[in-house]
Amino acid sequence: MRYIHALCVACVVSSIASAQLSVVAIDPPLNANNRAANDSVVVDFDRALDPSSLGNVRLYGNVSGAIAGTQTLENGGTRLRFRPERPYFANEIVTTNMNENLKAQDGSFLRTQGFVASFRIATAPALRQFNVNATWSVSPSVFARIYGGQTCDLNDDDFSDLAIVCENASDVRIFLSNHDATGSFGPLLNGPYPAGNTPSPNENADMNGDGLIDIVTCDNFGGTASIFLGNGDGSLQPSVSYMFEPGGVHGMAIFDADGDGDSDVALAGGDKVHLRLNNGSGVLGPVTSTTTSVSGDYGLSYGDMDNDGIVDLVVGASSGGGVMVLKSNGAGGFTPKPVQNSAGFCWMIACGDLNNDGNIDVSIANGPSGYGTVLLGNGDGTLQAPFSTTTVGHMAATDLGDLDGDGDLDWVLSSFGGGVYQLWRNNGNGTFTFDQTIPGVQNPACCSMLDIDGDRDLDLALFDETTDMVTIRENGALDAMTVCEGTLAGCPCANLGLPGHGCENSIGAGGALLLAQGRASVGNDSLALNVGGMPANARTIVLQGTAPAAGATPIYDGLLCVGGTIKRFPAQTASNGYVHLDSANAGAPLSSIGNVPPGGGVFYYQVWYRDSQPFCTSGGANTSNAVRVTWTP
Repeated sequence: MRYIHALCVACVVSSIASAQLSVVAIDPPLNANNRAANDSVVVDFDRALDPSSLGNVRLYGNVSGAIAGTQTLENGGTRLRFRPERPYFANEIVTTNMNENLKAQDGSFLRTQGFVASFRIATAPALRQFNVNATWSVSPSVFARIYGGQTCDLNDDDFSDLAIVCENASDVRIFLSNHDATGSFGPLLNGPYPAGNTPSPNENADMNGDGLIDIVTCDNFGGTASIFLGNGDGSLQPSVSYMFEPGGVHGMAIFDADGDGDSDVALAGGDKVHLRLNNGSGVLGPVTSTTTSVSGDYGLSYGDMDNDGIVDLVVGASSGGGVMVLKSNGAGGFTPKPVQNSAGFCWMIACGDLNNDGNIDVSIANGPSGYGTVLLGNGDGTLQAPFSTTTVGHMAATDLGDLDGDGDLDWVLSSFGGGVYQLWRNNGNGTFTFDQTIPGVQNPACCSMLDIDGDRDLDLALFDETTDMVTIRENGALDAMTVCEGTLAGCPCANLGLPGHGCENSIGAGGALLLAQGRASVGNDSLALNVGGMPANARTIVLQGTAPAAGATPIYDGLLCVGGTIKRFPAQTASNGYVHLDSANAGAPLSSIGNVPPGGGVFYYQVWYRDSQPFCTSGGANTSNAVRVTWTP
């Protein structure tokens, strides 16, 4: 919070305008869906900003973590533009947090509640054919009881990793992506990391403001929250636990409750929601509690339910069939809105805009009631009457994501008692049609929708509670993998990039990352090539080779990784350091441009790009990693 010493109040007040700094417009709009992977955030204010205060504007993605980028002031300082350094992940929820210390040139500040705006990133079209890619046990010798986990980039290599939360073992177990675009994962990393008693709900956040992803668990029988600070390499520091409710807690939300820009923690337990504020370094303050109008608070989630730039809570009952919004005052306090029928037990709640009207809606896994429920939001903190599915068995989890890339959020329900995952397609208006059933190994705990292989469609990580098995199912099939990267000693100036990337470049983002998406079929070609992590307006050329290079040889600031007969694709100019090359902007299907034979074959792709900033050699150019793609007829 912002404080002014009493002796200085008069002099400060006399030097600032009487009105506060205010947000006039923001793009992407509040709660927007289907945003591009390289979208800038543009905020218009009613007066010019003080450039020295721009550190009070931060972006966080629930997969990327803290998002690096370039901030510029336009329109005489009244417009702030943030350009991301690297592309966002598919289906990622990106949150812009402008805290109360953001200052105008006239000395006025943003309101004490701050201003928070979230948007969700688009996914690529996909067939929803989920093929088993990998399966393994997180605990071969001891029954750990998986309850869920976080799918986020714990080591900053642009691939999603797994942080698995285990109830019986009371710990967190880390499995890092192999970052080769195959969707495979490595063995258990260090750990396991002990949590409080019986961790279940979990979230990720940057709790101490160091730019690294941290993991927070809600420890059901312990009544605590456990904070694991991340080290940035996938490993975690020992947890620190905070008591919230000795009688037990069941739901968790992590959000900025008081406008100071850091992540606070709320847990549901008893007939109350309990809140601890963060001091900015990941240390939580004393508990404050809000009594709700539902019976036995259980499920808990969050979102801007009334579109005022302040994050609210959604809490559901374990009995009595009720769900309600707690409207936040932006200072750590809440006002209950009217209770709506939840059609059953609120075991878990997930929020998102299901009908693309700009209002946040609510989905519920009804636990022992055995079904799932959706309640559309009215945009004023109230909810419409529920729609419920048929009964399957104990419904343990609800998850939202655009599985077919058609622009609306689909729905996955995990049935512990029924032994299945149910997929429901969104009809475009927030109503759903049953699509398919995926069998669980035994008793599903939950599902995570993530892009395991960088092709920008959503794959599934399925967690089974009673067998400790993780199953990865790939959405469709694209045989593409990284075959040459800038972690090799051959990078010209020892400018090694991140795993899977090319050699490092002038923006310091770990090197350019090339990934393929779509269908590499000569007869039905939807292949696209995506490359990010380059200078903002870099000129790029895709190179196609019939073979890998005989040896990765230095070229400018990068490595040449493609060989044989090399074909140059049409040049493209990057937008915010990102290029998406497909038939639309290349002028023809990539198989046609590359003269891929009708019978298909194996080809290699790499991107050459301009890097005009002084860096490494004097060549002024660099290259991405290389990707091998197997074309089918």
